[in-house]
Amino acid sequence: MAPDRLRALRALIADAADEMIDPPILQPADVFLDLAGEDIRRRLFVTAATTGGELCLRPDFTIPVCLAHRAQGTGSDPVTYGYVGPVFRQRRSGAAEFLQAGVEWIGHDDVEATDARALALALSAASTLGLANPRIRVGDATLFACLVEALPLSPAWRRRLVAWFGEPERLGGAIAKLAGGQPLSIGKGPAGLSRALAGVEPEEAHNIVSDMLGVAGLTLVGGRTSDEIADRLRDTATLQAGNDEARSAARVLERYLEIRAPLTEAAAAIAAFARAEGIDLAEALARFERRVQLFKEAGVPLADTTFAADFGRRLDYYTGLVFELYDPAQPEGAQTIGGGRYDRLLSLFGAPEPVPAVGFSVWLDRFGIETGIGGDWS
Repeated sequence: MAPDRLRALRALIADAADEMIDPPILQPADVFLDLAGEDIRRRLFVTAATTGGELCLRPDFTIPVCLAHRAQGTGSDPVTYGYVGPVFRQRRSGAAEFLQAGVEWIGHDDVEATDARALALALSAASTLGLANPRIRVGDATLFACLVEALPLSPAWRRRLVAWFGEPERLGGAIAKLAGGQPLSIGKGPAGLSRALAGVEPEEAHNIVSDMLGVAGLTLVGGRTSDEIADRLRDTATLQAGNDEARSAARVLERYLEIRAPLTEAAAAIAAFARAEGIDLAEALARFERRVQLFKEAGVPLADTTFAADFGRRLDYYTGLVFELYDPAQPEGAQTIGGGRYDRLLSLFGAPEPVPAVGFSVWLDRFGIETGIGGDWS
């Protein structure tokens, strides 16, 4: 049965895609480390390249698909890629080599409509694989970013809070420090120099740090530029808390992140929160409501879909909708399909401006489909 289900899934994906793609299994490791952080290194299979640097076995498809898209020179032209193939990642449970399938929509301008297509196709994929009634959870990074922007916080605090959305421990710790009047530590550095740069404009701070490094004859290590060091020192000084506005902002964030509701009731719950706090989320909420309506038209079971305000991805290039499908028979937390919007990713690979992009991946081993089963999955 597994080969039949896999062939049916591949047919479903190929029908939805403009192109089936199979990026190289060997990928540049630094791309994953730069975008996902050092914590992913323990899960990668890494080897040294003969030309220098490091390569890794493909740990997922989204980044390789985007790299291939850029290499093809298609820019922001709308295209839909489908894929089925093995990925390699060390996990707490399950084989380190397993199959993934999925679809990536790149360059499609109607964001909410493409989001709806993505979730609807993910549900069709689940049904094709025998999961007719998955539990569905959705989140929205855009709503959180708009809330943070509306609060009386320094730019440094805003950057950190948005970057840590989807990382509950780091985000919760940051909010606790904001509420309790503690400085948010972002690394060790010269405290006096940090304080001296706190009120300096970014360009002037860049020049000061560059001149100091030159006078001292210091060589930069670790890949950071002098401008990045200056920005980090300025952040160290400005990521302070403790006034009444900061404590109030922390309480607002805590109340927002507690919102849980069926998707049929989520917009009303968010609107009620915004009214109670005196915060204008009208534009982001209008996009949210349009997406929910398009979900309904696409057949997504709204009453069985949960919105969680604190649900996000650990990778900071995710910019809007995130969603996960769960099999009630699987262990808690083991998603079978996961997806989301990542409009920042292509610009990190050299696109001149953000390119709208959304996609999802199917964890086929959680449907009982393993590598080596035979059949045409490539």
